[in-house]
Amino acid sequence: MRLDKEYMSALVKLVLLSVIAAVVLGAVYIPTQVQLKIYQEEQRQLALREVMPGAVSFEQVLSGEETLYYRALDENNNLIGYSFFRDQSGSQSVITVAGGIDTNYTITGIKIMTHAETPGLGAKIVEPWFSEQFKGVEESKLMLSKKGGAIDAITGASISSQAVIDAIQYKINEIQEKEK
Repeated sequence: MRLDKEYMSALVKLVLLSVIAAVVLGAVYIPTQVQLKIYQEEQRQLALREVMPGAVSFEQVLSGEETLYYRALDENNNLIGYSFFRDQSGSQSVITVAGGIDTNYTITGIKIMTHAETPGLGAKIVEPWFSEQFKGVEESKLMLSKKGGAIDAITGASISSQAVIDAIQYKINEIQEKEK
């Protein structure tokens, strides 16, 4: 009888502790998610400025409620190029690329926003030597060097390297189509 009482007492304490933990986690989760969304938007705005130097403001180009890309404007409200974000399938995950191009469709910069590529291989897409090689590349040279282009693939990670190129090319095509 005493064992049953101790067992029930321990069970009630565990259930009570679990309920309290769930309430605390729930109370912390909601404001954390709001703060996370604010942080992500701040990072997106910083990325737009990083990939499009000289832009003072960005004008969204929408399709319904979806942002397709941004028109980059200088201090006189003149169009100096376009910035964008693109999710592209990589070798191990979806790669989110931020990119900028001028009005001649030459790349002004790229930034890898998120990825979960293989450490030591595809994850090298975030290294400066990889992203810096895109600056100044014209659309006609936007391909891997082994195919006659200007971009050197990461050794052992040609899929991840190609995914970044594909993301940029996709957005260039989309912008060209919309801006006719």
